[in-house]
Amino acid sequence: MFIKKYLLATLLATFAWAALAQNNWPSRSVKILVPYPAGGSTDILARLLGHKLSETLNQAVVIENKGGASGGVAASAFTKAPLDDHYFMVASLPMMAINQYLYKKMGYDPDSDLLPIGLIAQTPNVMVTSPTLPVNTLKELALYGKAQTVPLTYSSSSSGSAGHLLNELFKTNIGIELTHVPYKGNGPSMAALLGGEVQFTTDNLTQLLPQIKAGKLKPLAVTSTKRWFQLPDVPTVSESGFPNMTTSAWFGLVAQSKVSSEVISRMNRDLNAILNNPEFIARLREVSFETLPGSPNDMKQAWLKERDIWKKVVEKSGASAE
Repeated sequence: MFIKKYLLATLLATFAWAALAQNNWPSRSVKILVPYPAGGSTDILARLLGHKLSETLNQAVVIENKGGASGGVAASAFTKAPLDDHYFMVASLPMMAINQYLYKKMGYDPDSDLLPIGLIAQTPNVMVTSPTLPVNTLKELALYGKAQTVPLTYSSSSSGSAGHLLNELFKTNIGIELTHVPYKGNGPSMAALLGGEVQFTTDNLTQLLPQIKAGKLKPLAVTSTKRWFQLPDVPTVSESGFPNMTTSAWFGLVAQSKVSSEVISRMNRDLNAILNNPEFIARLREVSFETLPGSPNDMKQAWLKERDIWKKVVEKSGASAE
């Protein structure tokens, strides 16, 4: 009887401590790992979210950048770090649904090593060229490429990125060779195009829109299902004759695999409150994002659905990141 009472008292004390800890959460600053270099679209989104989370949680939110391997370097480090319920990571579509088909060893398993908290936002990709390139549509780019004796070159934010695979799919669609030049992040990839090192690129609209508006880049098509509100005169890839290139770049928030369900629920609640805030919605639209409030399972289903699509793209294009 004494042992039973002792065990019961211990169990109740454990529950009480857990409840107290949960009530005090967060008890210190929160850190968000961004798996791409500073200045890119993922970083822009994370910093806007971090600012609002800091207000909501009443704690400082620290943004840490760690680029490489299309998010794989950060994901591997995140999953191997000591368990910390104040530590989160922004996850992108390539990290959760593409990398496993491009890398023999990723260093992390998105299904077993990461817990979804919720989607944050999405933005379309847009294919752009230099204004000096004598093309105005995807079909004209295809014809121009076929007429050249040397393959056209395109940049990407990294091997394995959605931009890389979309251009590999474009290459397969039109039946010509293209030369892929990967860079370390959206910024360097865009700079390469602006500097004349490559002839076109496909990347998140968030990154490219300022240069498009300034007339320094020429948009050929957006990958969204319908025309994007900020570029109403730019056709979709489907309208341009390439419906299999329709996609969007989405981003979500994840935790380490053993973080408590209570913390996941609290973060999801606070995240959705921010994503449903009209002022935050308007602010994200200014930088070409649409919010995606929802449940942790909504995020999990999003990356599972994408895998079927991108596995076929990788197989058809023969793309590799190694």
